[in-house]
Amino acid sequence: MHKTLLLFLLLSASHSHASPTESERIKRGYELAAETWGLQWQIATDPSEKQKLLENRPDPSASATELWRQIAPSLKEDWTIPYSTFFLGLARNLSMVNLDGNTGTAFTEERKRIFEAFVKNHTTKPGIAPFCIAIADNGDTKSLHLLEKIMAENPDEAIKGIAAFAAAMLLKTLGDAPEVMKKRLTYLRQAIIMAADQTVGEINVADIVTNELYVIRFLSKGRNAPDLSGTDVGGRIIRLSEMRGKTVILLFWDAKSAETDKFIGLTNAMAMKYSDKPVVIIGVTPEALNRIRELQAKEAIKWNNIIDSEDKLAKEYRIAVRPAAFVVSPEGKFEYIGLPGSFVEMTVDALLAGDVPPQ
Repeated sequence: MHKTLLLFLLLSASHSHASPTESERIKRGYELAAETWGLQWQIATDPSEKQKLLENRPDPSASATELWRQIAPSLKEDWTIPYSTFFLGLARNLSMVNLDGNTGTAFTEERKRIFEAFVKNHTTKPGIAPFCIAIADNGDTKSLHLLEKIMAENPDEAIKGIAAFAAAMLLKTLGDAPEVMKKRLTYLRQAIIMAADQTVGEINVADIVTNELYVIRFLSKGRNAPDLSGTDVGGRIIRLSEMRGKTVILLFWDAKSAETDKFIGLTNAMAMKYSDKPVVIIGVTPEALNRIRELQAKEAIKWNNIIDSEDKLAKEYRIAVRPAAFVVSPEGKFEYIGLPGSFVEMTVDALLAGDVPPQ
């Protein structure tokens, strides 16, 4: 009887201590798979080889599910902080089909539990700057209060600054309303004051904030769109400035996103919807010329594309995440900046009707 109880306790203890180790194994396993896939993609030249790689990309959903099993029982413990951060990175931009057949955001409840655990247990902890960035990357504005709580409570000035920067980036998804822009500018200034010498990834916060201030000045709703020109798959020069009088949907994209097939389907549907309207869809992509030419010839892609192999145009437009969408009015002004989807169509429909809605 006592031996059985002792064995049970030993097994329980072993399992509880295995969670950090197992979480690290899952994290490293996915990172290695993603790194290997990236190297294979870089050296792949044959279209069929690239297609096979696309069909066998590392699955962030599977790794996120596996990791969640490890961290879920222990979210109040400090060891889960880096793994919660990694989980948010895996879950970013993932979607799922709900019971009603509609597509929704994946891991919604899991993210909510992580945020709730942080509010209760971790806002004053050291080393949570990467978590602040992960919150911004997830794009859920409901989590803004968590960043503001970290800004108010964490004793580390640098972490406060990173939280302010993350809050400014999160506010970016809410559009360019005056009250939003005012708050964004306030948080960006706080980030410069408190965390100018900090880094996000390998980039200095001061440089990122300077870039964001450039975006606010030149790449915001209502601003004149900077001219853009490049060569399409037929060798023709495409210039944004030559499309005055038409509404332009400008899409920066590549084939690396897990949502690429969905993006192509939605854009093809838009191309058909506006085929007889004064609307032009232009893709800007670093993908191989021959591959895009083949897809357009087969009408698997129903819109024209500029090949931006060195990301020159993406850098001019400060593209950090793909896909990214811009809607440019017939007068050449930005009317929407954000993710592709329903807001793009709403803005285009409003322009065609002569009434532009707020973002």
